[in-house]
Amino acid sequence: MTCHTFTFLALICVTLASSGAAVTADFTICCQVDFSDVTTDEPLYETGPVRLAFRMAGRTKELEQYDSRCGNYLNFPMPDGSCPVIEATMHGLRVGIPLGFLKRQDGVHDVRLFCAKTHFTIEVEGHLDDDMFRVQTVDADLSAPKALSKRVKSAEVSVLAGAPSGVRFSRPVEIPIQYWTPPDHNAWVGDVSPGVHGGRLHVFYLFDRRHHASKGGAGGHYYAHVSSDDLVHWTEHPVAVPIERWWETLGTGTPFVKDGRLCLSYGLHTKRITKDPLYPIGGTYAESEDGIHFVKSGKIVTEAQNPSIYNTPGGGFELVTSYGGMKGIFWSNDLADWKLSDDKLPFRGDCPSLFDWHGHRYLLQGFKNMAYSPDGAPGSFIDWANEPDIAYDGLSVPMVVPWKGDRRLYIGWMRHLAGWGGWLVFRELVFYPDGHLGLKWVPEVKPPVPPVIYRAQAGERLVRKFVAEGNRPAFVLTVDPIKREASFADDVPEPKFGLPHQAENFKIGGLRCVSGAYEVKLVVWYDRKANATIFDAEIGGERTMICRRPGKFRGAGAE
Repeated sequence: MTCHTFTFLALICVTLASSGAAVTADFTICCQVDFSDVTTDEPLYETGPVRLAFRMAGRTKELEQYDSRCGNYLNFPMPDGSCPVIEATMHGLRVGIPLGFLKRQDGVHDVRLFCAKTHFTIEVEGHLDDDMFRVQTVDADLSAPKALSKRVKSAEVSVLAGAPSGVRFSRPVEIPIQYWTPPDHNAWVGDVSPGVHGGRLHVFYLFDRRHHASKGGAGGHYYAHVSSDDLVHWTEHPVAVPIERWWETLGTGTPFVKDGRLCLSYGLHTKRITKDPLYPIGGTYAESEDGIHFVKSGKIVTEAQNPSIYNTPGGGFELVTSYGGMKGIFWSNDLADWKLSDDKLPFRGDCPSLFDWHGHRYLLQGFKNMAYSPDGAPGSFIDWANEPDIAYDGLSVPMVVPWKGDRRLYIGWMRHLAGWGGWLVFRELVFYPDGHLGLKWVPEVKPPVPPVIYRAQAGERLVRKFVAEGNRPAFVLTVDPIKREASFADDVPEPKFGLPHQAENFKIGGLRCVSGAYEVKLVVWYDRKANATIFDAEIGGERTMICRRPGKFRGAGAE
């Protein structure tokens, strides 16, 4: 061990694996830093390529997009409106934490920087707060550490250190699961993969930071995991499928059961990182003995990079291919030898959700596609993408899973204002005798605030307006029983309507629940983390709509 003492009480210790200063192994930097009264940019510490500093977010033009979008710093200002962050950089990577996000903004804090072959991480007081994935390993010269501020009380560099903390043990989810996002300041829910095993609902999701911009824009996604046995009480589990190689970034799959074990299929989007054919690409899976801790199989079972694998009632497995694979549904009894069983699907898209209910078969695929088969026979799927009551209500990449009592849960994520990834949202399907489907709220899944209930008479057009704080348009919910339509829209002349998954202005049609007197339940909830208001409506107990708008809204009025 070599130690260097600095004049202003900062003790910097470096533990090296050998006499050489350049290392490629994992290393950790542990500092004690005084966070009191941060009012300006201030360098704190450096060693080799690693720099730790306080920075006032929102004041550097080149970092405007990072501060507002990727880092999500500006939604956590201090009482005076400023937004100091503690931030580390290395070889173009940037990780940080806004001080306004911390429970305590003053006094001395333990700060830990962890650099592995795949990660660059910052933690405060032992909590993983920001993480960036590395694409390549570069030698780091750790021979000349420097404390650059009296705020640094001590610092130590250790080679061959342990892994970042993250979620190491299962823990209860302490806030409502409806509109849930992971606890970190810039963490969001991506594609959702629900499954049931042992009477428990497991919801796997692609953990997203920076709205798909991590790992050089490849996403750097991995599978995280929450579960419940009653839809009321939820548990957050350790990461199900982590990134452990520099070339890994994960794509969407589905849970299934193999030899009594809960498994999770997923894709390797390797070509987003490297074109080298030596590295695996395609669909694979991980398996678990206890439903919590998973081990990667190391087997590529399909060329599809978003593989949806399901158990079939008579044994064996079904695979619906998507991105990276040929169009169709395949069957196998061993996950290795796949036989094409239906090549007449009306479309091809990402993240298929195939499900059966009341003798009918349905296929949701990606952001806007839906197909229907009256009996599931090969070649019988009908394209429902243009049906007025298509089962898309504002969520992205929804998936359906059976639940107790022959129910069908519909789970997805709503798009964040800044792009890919957002909030976890739960729905329940409604079945009509002609095979069409509606959507309603899940009774057990309560929102963060109680809904407001509006009642309308038969034929009455319901319009509710919500006023935005600041210089932004008001927001309007409209239900038109004559047209059998409902819409969310900005209060502007001739608003433009888009697809539901964009969670902006959109319409739904084919409403059956407004032929007589009807009621509309509406949740209006402001999420400080995103600086956005969520509007979530249930119409007549049979159709739902959800969207978000920037900032806060106040009041409600009728036209």
